[in-house]
Amino acid sequence: MRHDTNMGRSKGPAGLRLAGAVALTALMAAASPALGQQAPMLDALVASGALPPVEQRLPSDPLVLNADSIGTYGGTWHMGMRGGGDNGLIVKTVAYEGLVRFDHEWKSVIPNLAESWEANAEATEYTFHLRQGVKWSDGTPFTSADIGFAVEMYQDPDYAASSWIDNINNPVHFEAIDDYSFKFKFDKPNGMLMDQMASVDGIHITSLQKAYCSQFHPKYNPNAEADAEAKGFTSWALYLQDRCAWGWETVRFSNPDLPTLYAWVIDQPLTANASHVTWNRNPYYWKVDSAGNQLPYMDHLDMRVSESLEELTLLALNGEIDFQERHIATNTNKPLFYDGQEAGGYHLGEVVPSASNTLVLQLNLNHDDPVKRALYQDKNFRIGISEAIDRQEIVDVVFTGQGEPFQVAPRPQSPFYDEELAHQYTQFDPEDAIAHLEAAGLTETNGDGIRLMSDGSPAKITIDVISALRPEWIDILEIMQLQLNSVGIAIELNNIDRTLFYEKRPSNDFDAQVWAGDGGLEVVQEPRYYFPFSDESVWAYRWAQWFNGTRPEIAEEPADWAKQQMELYKQIRSSSDPEERASLMKQILAITKEQFPVIGVSLMPNSYSIIKNNLGNAPETMFNAWLFPTPSPMDPATWYFK
Repeated sequence: MRHDTNMGRSKGPAGLRLAGAVALTALMAAASPALGQQAPMLDALVASGALPPVEQRLPSDPLVLNADSIGTYGGTWHMGMRGGGDNGLIVKTVAYEGLVRFDHEWKSVIPNLAESWEANAEATEYTFHLRQGVKWSDGTPFTSADIGFAVEMYQDPDYAASSWIDNINNPVHFEAIDDYSFKFKFDKPNGMLMDQMASVDGIHITSLQKAYCSQFHPKYNPNAEADAEAKGFTSWALYLQDRCAWGWETVRFSNPDLPTLYAWVIDQPLTANASHVTWNRNPYYWKVDSAGNQLPYMDHLDMRVSESLEELTLLALNGEIDFQERHIATNTNKPLFYDGQEAGGYHLGEVVPSASNTLVLQLNLNHDDPVKRALYQDKNFRIGISEAIDRQEIVDVVFTGQGEPFQVAPRPQSPFYDEELAHQYTQFDPEDAIAHLEAAGLTETNGDGIRLMSDGSPAKITIDVISALRPEWIDILEIMQLQLNSVGIAIELNNIDRTLFYEKRPSNDFDAQVWAGDGGLEVVQEPRYYFPFSDESVWAYRWAQWFNGTRPEIAEEPADWAKQQMELYKQIRSSSDPEERASLMKQILAITKEQFPVIGVSLMPNSYSIIKNNLGNAPETMFNAWLFPTPSPMDPATWYFK
């Protein structure tokens, strides 16, 4: 099966549709336009000979981005970062440049750095053809050698990295054909590869330039260890990680010398004390508009770094943020932003979340305490917790009536939507909740009315939460705390930072954690709550290690029903047939519905974005997801100031 400019494109998440989607579509033109202009800020560099002419900087067949209008050059896009660890903003704004990508409507996989590809019928061999003449930001050609080097690094146990490459269950074998063609070969079928490559995960394989990064590896530089020690590092691997961190690792954006393929290159890097992270246009960017003008239109990006959500909100209200959804588009802020549109010179766009749920309560089914483990694994206990929650009160109080009671399930827009799965046990029924809690063995109470577990200790659940990430989580949990107390379950909130939140998972040091409901639209690609799929399946973290073959020292054999789901998902990974994959996923979801492993609160309502009125080509409607890392798939390189 071959995919290129003039042929059909691979389908993305099955059947996704965005109502009222913008007309922008990042499809390549059938024939490349004549090369046009460059940004005026580059004219002097070209005139002095410091920079080659634009026709020498662009590939012979640049990627053409069709937008609503041809833009004008210049200006700075202002936005806000939430502290020095907000690498996610950079990834979702700048770094989405893989071999392939998703179209604006998240329907299809389309060309990007690879202009075409083909796969064999067994989905064990994929051949990619790179866009010839693409250059890194330092002017070095981008070739198959860079892909081969990245594969080598991701398979090097000394290089600490995370990527789509599965070195345990189905490793990739790289084969260079020539400078611009290569193959990925797998021992077993890998039917989901193109969806992975088009997602945010696809940026890993294009993130390491061999010419620059190889100098830090002893295979290519015999002095690598000594060079690392001279710079204060205890090993060459740590020095390599510092200089050439993987796809979205935070330290990656602290090295302005690292060549990239992004539309903008780092000027002021991301550091612990940075107040701004700034970017300048990449003179070697390899995309053009429909008139052949080199992109991006905007000269600079300026990311204000602040731990204060209030400060970022004030910047937006004052018209000092040009486009943003991340962090500031809270439910609490919406009335402020709505009323401030005229004064701030902006308007609100619509953002459709991929998440199914506002809050997912994940009880630790692998708890070290055998009493809590048995209780949390008891479906009756989870049903009792769920039916004791008055979700409509939460919707009304926290979300001003937006949303509806909802479990962790595919969203109504998804072809996998199941009415029963979405709404089972969402009714507020304290009497039935008590019956289920007693069926789980919680028949006795102490003097405070709290139910006693089998060892005589109170049934108290300590819930880890990161209020800095989503302030409304505290509001939701405080209401749940009162509601659950009335049926004899004590809740203690443990508000911690993100680093500790993640560290507690492998150590198994938690009763429960909360997060948002990822996988509402990207059901097949992100099934973390439907079965123990990944490290984000916190409710069965040790079962997930067993499934993935990682951390064998803590992995535990899962329950039979979870093992059945895992076998079905292995079949999904092996299948190259979208219909077969969908059928298998429905079988997984049927088991999810029967087992009810995690507890949701309410359907995540649509959000909004801040859009300055003078910003051209910006999307009025877009999805919001991590695997579809908006706004990058909406082509910010084509945005401009009118």
